[in-house]
Amino acid sequence: MFRSKVGVNFFMYLSDIVANQSIALVEEKKKEEQRKKSNSRQATIFRLAGVLCIAAAAGCLFYFSYTSKLEAESEAEMKRLQEMQNMTGQYIEDEAYSEETAKQNQLAIEKEQEKLEPKEETKKPEIDVSKLTVLPEYEKLYRENPDLIGWITIDDTPINYPVLQSDEEDGQFYLTHSFSKKKDKNGSLFLDQRNDFVNRDTNLIIYGHNMRSGAMFGTLKQYLDKDYLAAHKKISFDTIYEHGTYEVIGAFLSEVSYEDEYTFRYYNFLNAANEKEFEAFSVNVMQLDALDQGNLDAEYGDELLTLSTCNSYTEDGRMFIIAKKIKDK
Repeated sequence: MFRSKVGVNFFMYLSDIVANQSIALVEEKKKEEQRKKSNSRQATIFRLAGVLCIAAAAGCLFYFSYTSKLEAESEAEMKRLQEMQNMTGQYIEDEAYSEETAKQNQLAIEKEQEKLEPKEETKKPEIDVSKLTVLPEYEKLYRENPDLIGWITIDDTPINYPVLQSDEEDGQFYLTHSFSKKKDKNGSLFLDQRNDFVNRDTNLIIYGHNMRSGAMFGTLKQYLDKDYLAAHKKISFDTIYEHGTYEVIGAFLSEVSYEDEYTFRYYNFLNAANEKEFEAFSVNVMQLDALDQGNLDAEYGDELLTLSTCNSYTEDGRMFIIAKKIKDK
């Protein structure tokens, strides 16, 4: 039967049906395998994404916990230093002893100056530091860290900190380190490395971070308000050898200049060799006056204190205040 022409055609017809069914089954099997592979890939991706999300959440939690721990340690350390320094509302055990030590240091300085022959106006007589005694309220802190040069306090503000001075090459060590020399995003307040606080420069410059938390010099920007300045004029700044009180006389805005720019750099004014140099500084710094006060309320011979921090009013912006030491009557 299949040998006839009709039989052959029918056989070919059946063969085509079987072949097509076989092809369809193979294709369906391929599609099913592809779907399984695709589903497997998606499942793997989802699992991987889940793992990454969990890892990211764990990382964020760890970072938050770690930074919180560091901040708590930093705050605890600062509280400990403040308590040791006795400037948290407590009276030092022997205030008279503290004042007497300061007087003895002053007498020692005067005697050293008398021994020295008169020098040119541009030079100051050198003081023998070995003849000076660290004030009693700073003795323990100084033993902990000999980089301590003083303490600064502004009433009704968070500013109540030790001031350090690094002998590192760039003098920036305490920009990123605490009093105990540990890494700390708050850093510390530190005196310009070029400053001599014993053989007193005309202008001592103290730097500190403008922290969002208000720590260090984070509240200094409030001096850009005249009313705030008027209410917070007094600054207590002691060196480790003597007490000092200063009066804020201005708030200023500037920026860091490139080396090839010919511009006034307030942070390079450390000493005035004569009255002319001091007047030049006064004129230049008043170009940066943020409060339109007119003239700088200071004269040649005044001892200045500059507190400097960053400010975002412009790129590489700086904000600083200047205070002058109140002379003993």
